[in-house]
Amino acid sequence: MDREDLKPHLSDADVDAAPRFGLAIGASVIRLLDEKDDRTPEGFWVAQDLDLSLRRYRDHLPPDAILLRHTSHPDYRSEGQKAAVRSLVTMPKGASLMVCLPTGSGKSLLFQLCATRMRETGGGSCVVVVTPTVSLALDHERTLSAIPGLEGSRALVGGMDAVDRANLMDAFRRGEIPILLMSPEIALGSGREYLIEAATDPTKKLGPLKASLSAIFIDEAHIIESWGRTFRPDFQRLPGLVRELRSYNRDLQCILLSATLPPSAREVLRASYRSDQGWGEVDAASPRSEFDIVMHRYESAESRLQALDFVVDRAPRPLIVYTTLAGDEDDRGPRDLRLSASELYARLKIRGYERIALFSGEVSSTSERHQIVNDWAADKIDMVVATSAFGMGVDKTNVRSVVHACLPDSPARYYQEIGRAARDGRQGLVVCLFTDVNRDGFKDDVTHARSVATGSWITRELAVPRWEAMIRSSFNNRWVEDTQAMTIDLDAMRFGITVSTDLNRRWNMSILNLLQRAQMLDIVSCSQDPNRFAWDIEIRESNLLAHEAGGIWDRVFALRESWLGLSEQFAGCL
Repeated sequence: MDREDLKPHLSDADVDAAPRFGLAIGASVIRLLDEKDDRTPEGFWVAQDLDLSLRRYRDHLPPDAILLRHTSHPDYRSEGQKAAVRSLVTMPKGASLMVCLPTGSGKSLLFQLCATRMRETGGGSCVVVVTPTVSLALDHERTLSAIPGLEGSRALVGGMDAVDRANLMDAFRRGEIPILLMSPEIALGSGREYLIEAATDPTKKLGPLKASLSAIFIDEAHIIESWGRTFRPDFQRLPGLVRELRSYNRDLQCILLSATLPPSAREVLRASYRSDQGWGEVDAASPRSEFDIVMHRYESAESRLQALDFVVDRAPRPLIVYTTLAGDEDDRGPRDLRLSASELYARLKIRGYERIALFSGEVSSTSERHQIVNDWAADKIDMVVATSAFGMGVDKTNVRSVVHACLPDSPARYYQEIGRAARDGRQGLVVCLFTDVNRDGFKDDVTHARSVATGSWITRELAVPRWEAMIRSSFNNRWVEDTQAMTIDLDAMRFGITVSTDLNRRWNMSILNLLQRAQMLDIVSCSQDPNRFAWDIEIRESNLLAHEAGGIWDRVFALRESWLGLSEQFAGCL
């Protein structure tokens, strides 16, 4: 390359730093170095060779009247997207639909089109989209703000100013927000009463309250099966919320969206969301061939860091670097070989990177997160250091590289995160650099991933006494038609426990979630009293309450073992 072609011109400091990036800058030309470096991960040079070809071709399927009338898109991206749209517009009132399309295939079109169609029939008609991460909600809000008719769509996220939150919810109640995005925690907490109000017959509300909830979308629905087990258990309570909203509006439609639905997740979703009014599935999974993949194992934290420096200096931009840990608040010590996002971000800043951002649970400011999402979309940031909080659904077509400074704990997480790259169908570089020492007393990436994949599974010996304690302390026992219902005190303690803590409550939640997944009960709703932790449940299997319920628990734990087996199978691959 002719050096004179570069604008702005390079400084002396740039020239001195060039070899670090594999470049040699002479008086008149710039050339690539033929590097021989011990830090290079195996396969890196082959993977990073430039390929200008289009690796994934869009089908460009002819549009139909629905697409042309309600959107500005000239065609469909794929057969799967077209089939999903047709299933959406023909699904019966009150029905549920599960859609699995590859990353980057345009699943968001479904709730965009749904809201646009519904607004034509009723000015206050609205759609709620439940999203797992703040970054995804904010990215959807950014995209929707540019779509005619959906500009008023908003994301309701934690950390918002109280006045802004109140104004947003008032606008939603008035029917001014076509699409409202929120987390399951907000949907089941502070937003629940407003969702119920929106689902209520308009003739039974005050005149200004024009919001009419037509559909609820669960985005990235696959995480209900994995995250909902113990981490963020509100994901498992969403079916109860859907049933509660349908008790106010029996025509409410529910649509589940994901790119990664393994068989275990499909079983959970079918059991939890199937509707008597109809159930449909669209499955158009297809391989993505855009990626050049490199994986390398390291026996020390320092050797992995050196390789990470080498890769980050050479990986094409825009670039996302993922870690599993968010911060370094704990004194992890020299035997901990994992790397946190905050540690890596600080290291990159010291190494001179300026157009970078940190996006993890440690970044709690809503305005700061909003700014990062917008700057990333506007190409004002070259690199984001992130945890899975930035992993799902964020849409930027020209991301060229994804680097993992960790080992993802599941295929779904890995697929979702590398799926941020190459959404334009062109080459994407994917690199995974992880630690694995295989020695007692050390915490490395493989040990951590295996622990997450197979951990948090309660044993039968502990589950049964906990369930019996919850039954003993249950209250408000009642019948709902022919179904026995009760309120479970999550502070119930099995024999041997003297004080209920948050950990005790989480294990009780885990058991209730396990029983719901086994179709033994339904979690209907939760107490809104901040001083009392309680869930309302309805019993599906009456023998669950029998004094001798061994056969029931045999069935529950047979299912549990099959789910655990899948996790252990993946852990074995690790």
